[in-house]
This record gives sequence, structure tokens and C-alpha cells, in this order.
Amino acid sequence: MAAESACFLDRPTSGPASRPCGQLAPFLVLRTFALEGGFHVLAATRPQPLRGKRLPSLDGLRAISALMVVVGHAGKVLQVGRHLPFGSGVVDVWGPVGVTVFFVLSGFLITRLIVRERRTTGTMDVRAFYLRRALRILPAYWVYIAVIAILARMHLVLASPSSFARSLSFTTNYLNPHSWVLNHSWSLSIEEQFYLLWPALLMIASEKHARRAAQWLIVATPILRILTFYVTPGLRPNITSMFHLRADALMIGSWAALELELHGHSRVLAFLRRPAVALGGAFYCLFAAAVVRRLDIVSVTFGYTIEACAACSVLLWAIGNPRTRVGRVLNSAPLVHLGLASYSLYLWQQLWLSHDTMTAAWMVPLLVCGALICAELSYRLVEQPMLRFRQSCEAFRDPPATPRAI
Repeated sequence: MAAESACFLDRPTSGPASRPCGQLAPFLVLRTFALEGGFHVLAATRPQPLRGKRLPSLDGLRAISALMVVVGHAGKVLQVGRHLPFGSGVVDVWGPVGVTVFFVLSGFLITRLIVRERRTTGTMDVRAFYLRRALRILPAYWVYIAVIAILARMHLVLASPSSFARSLSFTTNYLNPHSWVLNHSWSLSIEEQFYLLWPALLMIASEKHARRAAQWLIVATPILRILTFYVTPGLRPNITSMFHLRADALMIGSWAALELELHGHSRVLAFLRRPAVALGGAFYCLFAAAVVRRLDIVSVTFGYTIEACAACSVLLWAIGNPRTRVGRVLNSAPLVHLGLASYSLYLWQQLWLSHDTMTAAWMVPLLVCGALICAELSYRLVEQPMLRFRQSCEAFRDPPATPRAI
């Protein structure tokens, strides 16, 4: 799709990856069950109840999504699929598909956290919620922006004052920063706008009403995309990045979290969690989406919604089956660590993988290593200290109860 391709190159959704290594990584889960027995690998255990704060397989899914973004970005720049059907190959659309998966994961996780807090305490601590979000997102982001500012001052990268203003205000999904190293902030802008609007609704609405609102938004978003596509053709390249035209992925994740809390064994959830459906969802995200994203009107209207539904099916199956062979891969130490550092990787890959740096295929592994090193440093030196600071703030606000004297 011409509009989608142009937009994605202008608004990259990320990433680094060498073709011999990174490109194979997203196949890891599919390869595991394919070589070890097919569907029984997926259906080896019954869905496990979701207990505790940490969801199984979530970090592994983040890692797979990050690798899709990374490989897709590299494929876009190197034009890996230029000789394949529809003018592009499977690999170079993994970037935008990976971002869709991230949106679904984010909607699911944020909604689940808020709903469980309300059920436990009877309310939602708004200040604590936004403090957690700020400490999670802003420090690493500001460090990246500061480095880009230094490099721009040295004339090593192109970034104007207006591009910094748009990136810092999280408005790049509506106002293109026209800077390669800051373009990927469009997806962070969508996330921030989601954090502002959706929790406010969850505070005042019951879980049933919030679920109904999510369902209506899932239906309304592709209709808005159709209207935008036909009524305002000049905005077609921006359809992929505007919040009100991409909210369906976040709402599908949010709906899934609410449905699990309200009706954990509903027919819809049972269908989405079937091994065959989850496998179909994985196949769609990895392969079929490459075809759909080249069919203009299908992609920008209902294609994104179908993509998010496919990702939701994989998510629901994965978090309910951590003891299967595929589940053990998703919960393996390397994938969990990469998932934990995926946000920093998303930030820093943009600096390393660009048309200016990737002038030859042999350079990709070196550039990927550079992005991974920066991501690891950001995770260890910025994200983890902020996490410890947040935990200390929470412990100070809510000290453990002391036993009463007998």
C-alpha cells in the first residue's frame, strides 16, 4: 500500500535486527511446536488461572514484538522484500505489526491493573497511577531525547527545535516531527493519550459499562478510518498514526482484560484461547498481514482491527498456558530479559537503524549490537533505578501494617 509504506517510513515503528539472527527470532515459537509435535504442544495443558501481579508470557510476547519491530525496520531500510509479491515482503511489515501487538498488550495490562486495584481497594489511586506511568516512560525517553539533542548540536543527526517540541509534548502522531531519529515517538504519543483518556473512563464507569464502551470503540474506529480514507484523502498517510484512528488495538486489549475479569469462561474468550485460533493469529501477524497491508482500503480500515484481534488471541492463549513448550520458550530467561528491556530497545534502535547508517547489509549485525548495548545500558542505568525509586515511594506511602500488641 503506497500510503501505508510512505507513512511507515516517515513514522517508523522501530528496530534493529540482523538478518541471520534477529530475522529468525520471531519464528522461535512457531518453530518450537512445529518441530515438537504440532497442536498438542499448544494444547498440552489447560489454561492456568491468572494469579499475582506478574502475568506469565507477557515479557516473552514483548520480546517477540520488539524483534518484529526491529527486523521490520531493518527490512524497510534495506528493502529486503523488494523482489517479493505486492512490492514488499513479509519481513518489512513486521515493524508496524509489532507495534499493533504492543498496543494490544498495553491496553490489556493497563486495564487489568486498574480493574484489579479497584476490586482490591474500592477505588483507583490516580496520583499513584500517573506517577508509575511517568517513572516508567519519561526518564528513559528524556535521556534518549537529550542524547539526540547533543548529536543534533554536533550536526550528526537531523532534528529541528520544532521536532523536539512535538516529541516532548507527545503530539508526533498528529504533528510529524520530520526527523528520523524522533519519528518513532508517534507510537509513544498514542500510548500517552491512551493513559490520559482511558483510566478516566474506568474511574467513573462500572466494569460492564467500560467493556461496552470498549466494544463500541472497537467498532467505531475502523468506521472513522473509512471516513478519513474517502472524505479527507490528504490524511491517508496519517491514518496509521492518529490516536482516534488506532484506538481499536488498545481497546481490544482493554476489552480482553475486562472480559476476563467479568466472564473468565465466556464463549468468546474460549474461542480466542483455542490453540488453533492462537496459531492462526500468530500466522496472520507473521505472514498474512504482509498481504493485507498491501491492499490499501482493507488495511487502513478493517485490516488493523483484524491484526489486533489476531494478536489478542495469541496473548490470551499465551498467558493461560505458560507450562506448554511454547509457554516455556516465552518465559525463558533471554526472552523475559529482552521483554523487560524492550522499551529501551524501541527507543534506541531508531538512532542506529536508519537510511544513513545502514548503507550495506553487512553493517546490520553491528548496528543491531549497538542498539542492544544502548538498550541494555538504558535499562540498567535508567529504567531499573527508576523502578527501585518507584517501589520505595510506594513503600513509603503504604508502609506494612504492624501487628497489634496483645
